[in-house]
Amino acid sequence: MSQINGVICNTLTFSSKNNEIIKSLNSLLIRHILTNDADCLLLFGSMGDGKVFKNNIEEKIELIDLALNISENKTPLLIGIDGSDADSVIDEIMNLGKRFKNLNYMISPPSTQKIPNDSIKSYIENILGAIESNVKIYLLNNPPETGGNEIEPDILKHLTEFDNLRGINDVFYNIKKCKSYLQHMEENFSVFCGLEDNFQNFFQLIPVENRKNSGIVSSLSNLVNMCSKLYDYATEDNLLNLIQIQDQINDTRKKIYDVKVSEDGEKIGLKYALLYLYKDLLSKKDEKVNDTISLLEEVVDPISKDRIEATVNYLLNNKLIYKLYSIGKKDLYQFHDIINTFSKINILVEQGNVRKIKGPYIADINTIYRVKFDNSQLVFRFRTSKFYQFENLIKQKLLFPFLDKNLTPQDLDLRIKINEIINKKMGSYIFKKENPPIIPVSNLVYFDETKETIPFVFSVQEYIHGKPLSQLLSKYEKEGINMNTTKVLTLFDTLGHTLADLHQIKFNSFIKNIRDIGKSKKGSYTETYNNELQKVLDETNKKKTLPIKDIREFFKDNAALIEDEDEFVSLHNDFQSQNIIVKEDQGIIRVNGLVDFDEWSVGSRAQDFIKFEFIILEPLANPSINTAFYNAYSKSFPINKDFRKKIEIYKLIWLLKMYNFESELARKSHQIGATEAELTSLEKYVHEIKSIIK
Repeated sequence: MSQINGVICNTLTFSSKNNEIIKSLNSLLIRHILTNDADCLLLFGSMGDGKVFKNNIEEKIELIDLALNISENKTPLLIGIDGSDADSVIDEIMNLGKRFKNLNYMISPPSTQKIPNDSIKSYIENILGAIESNVKIYLLNNPPETGGNEIEPDILKHLTEFDNLRGINDVFYNIKKCKSYLQHMEENFSVFCGLEDNFQNFFQLIPVENRKNSGIVSSLSNLVNMCSKLYDYATEDNLLNLIQIQDQINDTRKKIYDVKVSEDGEKIGLKYALLYLYKDLLSKKDEKVNDTISLLEEVVDPISKDRIEATVNYLLNNKLIYKLYSIGKKDLYQFHDIINTFSKINILVEQGNVRKIKGPYIADINTIYRVKFDNSQLVFRFRTSKFYQFENLIKQKLLFPFLDKNLTPQDLDLRIKINEIINKKMGSYIFKKENPPIIPVSNLVYFDETKETIPFVFSVQEYIHGKPLSQLLSKYEKEGINMNTTKVLTLFDTLGHTLADLHQIKFNSFIKNIRDIGKSKKGSYTETYNNELQKVLDETNKKKTLPIKDIREFFKDNAALIEDEDEFVSLHNDFQSQNIIVKEDQGIIRVNGLVDFDEWSVGSRAQDFIKFEFIILEPLANPSINTAFYNAYSKSFPINKDFRKKIEIYKLIWLLKMYNFESELARKSHQIGATEAELTSLEKYVHEIKSIIK
């Protein structure tokens, strides 16, 4: 390992009530610290419970092992050795040295009582003299924490004669003494500043050309990347930014550290902030993790919690915290891990270097990232749900050939072609400019169903510029914009045509599973419908909260409409505002693309209107918008009384499913009773159900 300089993170240690290392939390912490650009980890320092683990060598070894494995031996470790007896300090350094090569150690004067300067000198001399010259030792000068004992300038001058003494960490309480330490700074001797609110002043004492031999020891680096930015500004002599980032550090320290506890507020605030940052990724099955969370929840006062959480969100949004990337809720990746993964895929290498990653955006089924390359922007969708019916199939690969008529339902060799597509576990589907898709979608740049590159099925598609229709409508509502304008009505006219275009892909018969497209055996639509309906009604009946008799009568009265169903088309099955990407430009709202075809299927046209009506048209309650949408659709397909009744039938089944699901979720999550939000959601479903059957 080379000389230590830069940002030294005074690393927290997560341990159980029995002082056992909590591997999962420390692993998360170390990877987070490295992601936020620390140059060195100080383990078992003041923030890492050095005194607690003083006589617990096995736990020390476990944490050191963990840190070395995570950093792949590329990040220097500085091990804090607590002790007032020179022999015990020497023994610990030697014991750790037998197990690990290239560790660095930080020692301090005895801490139990004030002793004469000569005794301090002798104490450190004994340690340095007993340790091999290739073992790098750094001193800690922190009089408030070492019984008032401090390393005087003349003592340090004498100690620098030892080859294994490689630097000193000064808490900077005495600027005159710090200046004297800086006189010794050179390529093989570093001087660190251990007081966060004095980093800027420390650097201004050092000539610019020599700042590369300095370092800052920061507790805040357990959470943020600001100290790394500050060090860069210092070495670049960017004074304005140096002052500004120091102000941000000081402000953040107050907001994170100011926890109303008798001691260790700094440590507790940082731990609470880190666990809040990764609250959705922590294992609820780990008893030690849950105990740690519970303890922090108990000791941190409500005002401090709110302040810390708001601060973390602000820092994250302003890129002052780099969060680990997740794929699913188990695996965490650093930026270089994801780049390395992408670099193994030839078609992605052609996109150039990875410049920026946004995400993760966690959905029920997928974890999604937006990745900017030199030459493109792509969307990565990782199938992280274990309970999704078609978990091992990228469904777009079956739909897209129909969109540009490379496949048609009437092809004589359709089944052979479908089998070839299903069996192709890696590949892409790129639309040709001369033969575009019938609806606006982005190219399927790459898909991988093997789970060999990473343990998930994933796909890569071009990024569609714009925003979900839901965001545009929400903005218009907040700003009170007239929804009867030409541009809005034209948008819904376009959406009517778009849905009709998708439905132009007509199949000769019902197909229960898209994997069966092209098979000669025909599925029974009525049988499938009745089985699904019966299952839904049986589940609804268990709830004893809805008029099940009236619901059954409704379906019985309209059964003939389903029995006569003979028109089966390609369905999006999630055609709603979140999956419609639009862009407003020069007074026109363009539909730039449809996304999320994970539920596409073959079935009745009426099914594709369920969510569009419930999520978009009904809340808008605008007759002109309804007319624009349905008039456009009706230019391709008739919209008569029977068709509208079919929409009601399918909508009722969907509403019952949603009601059953939400009721069960509320019951499991809140045995005492549902939350107000859950009750509101359930009431909405009840209202819709009753309005259909009345």
